[in-house]
Amino acid sequence: MEKNFNPRRLDVLAFAQTGGQISQETALHELPRLARESLGGALGDAAPASVHWQAQASMRRSAGGQAAPWLHCQAQTILLLQCQRCLQPVPITVSSDQWFRFVATEAQAEAEDEDAQEDVLSLEGGPLDLLALIEDDLLMALPPVAKHADCTPPAPLVHQDAAFDAAQAQKRNPFAQLAHLATRPLQAGNGGDGGEQAD
Repeated sequence: MEKNFNPRRLDVLAFAQTGGQISQETALHELPRLARESLGGALGDAAPASVHWQAQASMRRSAGGQAAPWLHCQAQTILLLQCQRCLQPVPITVSSDQWFRFVATEAQAEAEDEDAQEDVLSLEGGPLDLLALIEDDLLMALPPVAKHADCTPPAPLVHQDAAFDAAQAQKRNPFAQLAHLATRPLQAGNGGDGGEQAD
């Protein structure tokens, strides 16, 4: 059943009417918006990053007795994000789990979506790009701030030298040395008035 449906051009109604299920592994580069969030496409020596996802659909009747296609999508991947503490790469697991209900028109979807717990989408646009839908959900699941569970921010590069600091302080006050000389007593024999001649 899975092989009869193209996830890039999915006929949602037919998929739901047959109780369709798809489970696949998709390379991260095939989801370019999500790939741009990652610092790299590979996690160390592991295989290139990928997204594992699955989707299943069924027809359900509403309280009014009308049957509508429902789609349940789950996805998970690991992205290399930048830790906001140490600024080094940190692998973060990103996952999504979302239900979608499909209605006939865009106007109906817009009217019902606000009050519904599930996302309400329209069948009006034709075949569904299921991978783009999954990519949207994973983007919304990204953490606002990525951090290692336990890390220490890098220490500031500071080197203190007392002699250097003293020299810098003296440069900042060029009159300090003059003030020091002015307070020194005059030495005898220098021709000053403060000395007495011996008999």
